[in-house]
Amino acid sequence: MSTLKAQPRLYSSRESILTLKAHLSGKQAKIPKNPTMEDYITYIKKLSNRLKQGPLDFWIPNVFRRLIQVIRLMSSEDGFFPIKDKEKNFKELGLTILRKSIRSKTTVETGSETGSNAIQQDVILPSIEQVLEELEAHSDDINTFASTHFFTNEVLLVYEYSTTVLNFLLSAKKTRNFEIIVLESETENLGKQFATDLGKHNLNVTLTPFTNAYAIMQRVNKTLLGVDAILKNGGLLMHPGTYAICVLAKQFAVPVIVLSGAHKLTPKYAFDQTTFNQLVSPLKINPNSTIDHMSIGITFDYVPPEYISLYITNQGQYTPQSIYQLFSDFYNVKDEDI
Repeated sequence: MSTLKAQPRLYSSRESILTLKAHLSGKQAKIPKNPTMEDYITYIKKLSNRLKQGPLDFWIPNVFRRLIQVIRLMSSEDGFFPIKDKEKNFKELGLTILRKSIRSKTTVETGSETGSNAIQQDVILPSIEQVLEELEAHSDDINTFASTHFFTNEVLLVYEYSTTVLNFLLSAKKTRNFEIIVLESETENLGKQFATDLGKHNLNVTLTPFTNAYAIMQRVNKTLLGVDAILKNGGLLMHPGTYAICVLAKQFAVPVIVLSGAHKLTPKYAFDQTTFNQLVSPLKINPNSTIDHMSIGITFDYVPPEYISLYITNQGQYTPQSIYQLFSDFYNVKDEDI
């Protein structure tokens, strides 16, 4: 089975939120003249559907779900909280990554408004800033756990390129010495680039082909993975080949630790490898391919929760069995239809 190279995304999670902010600030949003909170939420859902690239683009709907949840938390049944109580309410509502940046202060401390403009100024825009803060700070918050998961001279296995995993390893390097083995995918050179970037920071790195996974797993102490999507049942979607690595890790009793920002929580369920995937001819991947046209290519590997040991997110650490708690806090069930 061949693998499908992911198409470049037109909008990242952060860029999609900035697009919404630009629409609201520039008065490009098509909302009623005197909008209610629900009018704003409806517009945000519509924009999410416009920006996402097909059914396998989980990232943009996820970040808009998070934004709507923050908006709901910041609103009250009687309308919205007044500006003077906003910072207090952020803390009481459990928004754990409120940074006191100049940008946030400027947004929160703007002058008092009335009517529909007050909803935008006092709730919508501050909520956008909160989500932007979470996106920008998620890697730093994950890195706070780096020194607690490694022992000196351990061997760590990583697969494909993940900026989150890279930053985590650089943070751990400050207090631990360890060896890193990078598995190279059969379809892309991202593993080579990953090994190069790790080597620039004087880390002990070995690059090896994916076909060597079985041979090296017996000397590995932990496996670290990035992720494309964390599913509600505790499973995940990731680059093809991930499932095989996790199966090997379980066979050799090697813990699999997944590093991810909470914005990759995806309130969906996968039942097999085809639930969320694209199955295409290899000729669409490589026109010069000599592979039989009856072969298929895939976009993701689905890894069931029993192969995952721990999720480390910017909102804390969770087992696959307990990750549902984070879904309940991070999103509102009303918004799962985005």
